[in-house]
Amino acid sequence: MGRKTSTSSIKAFVITVAFIFLFTVALLLDIQYLYFMAVMAALIQPIAYGIVALAPTSYAGQRRHVGSAVEGKPLRITLELSAKGRFPATTLEVDEVLPATLTRTDEPLVRKPESWDGYSGTLTYTVEPLLRGVHTLGPTRVETTDPLGLFSFSADLAPVTEIIVHPSPLSVRVAQSGGEGRFGVREREGKAQRGDGLEFHGVREYHPGDSLRRVHWRTTARTGRLAVVEFEKAFEQDLVIALDLKKGTHVGSGRESTLEYAVKIAATLADRTMTRGGGVLLFTQNGKAAIDARSSDPEAARYRLFDQLARAQATAETSLVTMLSAQQLRPGTRLVVLMAAGDPALDQWLTRRLSLGDSLEVYYLDPLSFGGLGTRLPGVPPALLKFVEKKHSPWEEGGKHLEPILRENR
Repeated sequence: MGRKTSTSSIKAFVITVAFIFLFTVALLLDIQYLYFMAVMAALIQPIAYGIVALAPTSYAGQRRHVGSAVEGKPLRITLELSAKGRFPATTLEVDEVLPATLTRTDEPLVRKPESWDGYSGTLTYTVEPLLRGVHTLGPTRVETTDPLGLFSFSADLAPVTEIIVHPSPLSVRVAQSGGEGRFGVREREGKAQRGDGLEFHGVREYHPGDSLRRVHWRTTARTGRLAVVEFEKAFEQDLVIALDLKKGTHVGSGRESTLEYAVKIAATLADRTMTRGGGVLLFTQNGKAAIDARSSDPEAARYRLFDQLARAQATAETSLVTMLSAQQLRPGTRLVVLMAAGDPALDQWLTRRLSLGDSLEVYYLDPLSFGGLGTRLPGVPPALLKFVEKKHSPWEEGGKHLEPILRENR
């Protein structure tokens, strides 16, 4: 544990003035007990420092919090602090170092622990993640004083910890669309599941356990046997999302950047597809993550996908088309591409996918509106191209300005 000291200048000044005054008066009046008082005043600071120096106190701390959080949702953090020494640390204060992307929602950062008894205590506070990503907490600095309050002693405690903040999708939902596929379109018989759905499928004989509210009385009267109406529920077609993380293509900083807009759109499209029963496959130059909505544990797969979005950074040396060309996607894939710069090789790949019957949407994050330079536009039909500008902020008014773009051609 590193340790630093500083002197309380006001108290030190008062003690120094008192020593000079007592010594001067004792010298002028030759009063013995004033000499003694002057000596005692002179020894106060060395004694106070010596008490702590000869009987040092060591500090330890442990930070407890969840390993992952969601952008915009507050979370609690607990610091467990302890001190070991001959004298209790009666005036302990704690200063927790936090990044600008985590904002405190309660008291200031510098404060005393709750129920501190001189040797142990806890400090709890709430933060709100302002942006997705990997955020570092710490170090924790503790500060205390000697028994007389003349010297302050500070120390930085380890360890530094991290919180993975997942992007939060926009809450607005779009109308349900039909179709299903394992990252492609299946035939009609694979698009629906019989049971309690929304679309009429037919009439069948009554089976024990069927709801009487589904009895089809006209057929029952004609045949003399109970018959029930059967519906079908359409599944959402699975979605493939390709997010370009090529180094140097994204511009802006913090929330106001093409990368953060792209991640927000990807998270929203993935969330809405999963909500409607579809699967999602995410491709970036850093790898891929898949969610099969009909698997045994879709929530675990969802976590992995959003974890990959949380860690996404535009640092890739290779192009997105290199990653996509190595994949085997079925004809008829529903494909969404997010980019901030066009790529002729990617244009050729997309053209070939269109010839295979893919349903394609290309989100182009316009770098000019984010303060960057103009780039080559994606070479796809204009009807498939969606321009996203800085004014379409996902964070202002709950994504009100971005929502119309997400709804287009749906």
